[in-house]
Amino acid sequence: MKLQKTFIALALAAVCTPAMAQYENTDTRQRIDMIDATEEEKTNIRQNLSLFQTAIESSNFTEAYEAWKPVFEKAPFAQVGIYTNGAYMLEMMIQNEQDKTKKQQLFAELMNLYDTRVKNLAGLNSFTPEHRRATEGDVIARKAYDHAWLGPQADPAYSLDKTYAMFSDGIKKINEQGGREVEGFVLNSFFQVSYAKYKADNNGFREQFLQDYLESKEVCDKMLQLAKEETDPAKAQKIVEKYDAPLNTIEGLFAESKAADRDQIIAIFEPKVEANKDNLNYLKSALTVMAANDCDDTPVYYKAAEYAYNIEPTYESAIGTAQKYAKDGETAKSVKYYNDAIELCKSDVLKGNIALRVAAAMRKSGDNKGAFEYLDKAVQYNPDLEGKCYMQRANIATKAKQYAEAKAYCDKAAAADITLAGQAQRLKQNIQTVEAHNAEYARQKAEYDRQQAEIKAEEDFWKAGSKK
Repeated sequence: MKLQKTFIALALAAVCTPAMAQYENTDTRQRIDMIDATEEEKTNIRQNLSLFQTAIESSNFTEAYEAWKPVFEKAPFAQVGIYTNGAYMLEMMIQNEQDKTKKQQLFAELMNLYDTRVKNLAGLNSFTPEHRRATEGDVIARKAYDHAWLGPQADPAYSLDKTYAMFSDGIKKINEQGGREVEGFVLNSFFQVSYAKYKADNNGFREQFLQDYLESKEVCDKMLQLAKEETDPAKAQKIVEKYDAPLNTIEGLFAESKAADRDQIIAIFEPKVEANKDNLNYLKSALTVMAANDCDDTPVYYKAAEYAYNIEPTYESAIGTAQKYAKDGETAKSVKYYNDAIELCKSDVLKGNIALRVAAAMRKSGDNKGAFEYLDKAVQYNPDLEGKCYMQRANIATKAKQYAEAKAYCDKAAAADITLAGQAQRLKQNIQTVEAHNAEYARQKAEYDRQQAEIKAEEDFWKAGSKK
């Protein structure tokens, strides 16, 4: 379930239904006029809609609910707000409700609200500005979030599997249909559910959990790119705050999970790579997962790269082949396949991204000079990667314990790319913590050495005196 299209707004032109044609270019009054009801009933619906909006603004959810219910039931196309504000209202009421039966009833209504919105989506989108239209995947993913959040306390039939399946369905549809965006808190919740499933079955679910990690991280990275397109600095910063925190949480949970255990990952992929040696899509996926989890120097990784390259040379398999030759000490062949990986890309943007991956592979193997050369190439292909290249240089300098240089690169990365500000700051903080520990160790050692020197001087004094 790759999420590369999550932030692309689509017109949904292919979804032309009678409802969409019926409500296109209409206003709220016209849409209420279209319902099968008497004039008195239509007037009541308009009044209830107004009362609902006023009550929501004042957080009077009891009044809001009483006004909302008839509008939702009789005029489901009146406004998108009866779904968005209605969901918010029901969420708050579920949280505050103490009666178990009422809580369950409200939760069932909330789930039905999302289902009704999906059913009526074409008509609702027909009068919604294009940049604000939702897709089916957007709605289902948001429903999954509420199911994960409120289900354990309000759904007697709640199960982790049901929540995960709902998230997966929403994300699959986002991938197929596009979508406006995946909220940071929704991604956070999805990965926490995935983590819970992994903890319940860390062998059977490990491969899927690894995929979920990579894809959740990818979405956060892609959403953060929106900040670079934003001309208003304040709005750009809000985007960064919205997705940098979930990214940090996702990375923290993944580290806590210890799912990236080399032996376990190798044990998963050894039989599967062999069984899928003619399946290019699986081999490419396996190469990506193994490379992201420090297993790109293993025989199974090289075997997957060989099988994939023989089916169809791709940049993933070329990188794997290059790394095998690098490990074998055949530098010239290694460089040839690294360059092949870049040339197999169809655009300069992708060439730049692959050059960045090659630099990371070389950095890992200890070839810092080669890594710097490919970082330069990455920027030449795509100047937008300057910040990420600075971050790689910062990591190289950190590993070499060149802390002042590493911190300077962190500052350059944050200045070149606002989306990296959080990552750069965290790395700087880690470096400063190490520096503080080193300074304290040096102080304590200097004090210890001074005390030892005093003891030795005193011993030498008494030894010298005893010889006279």
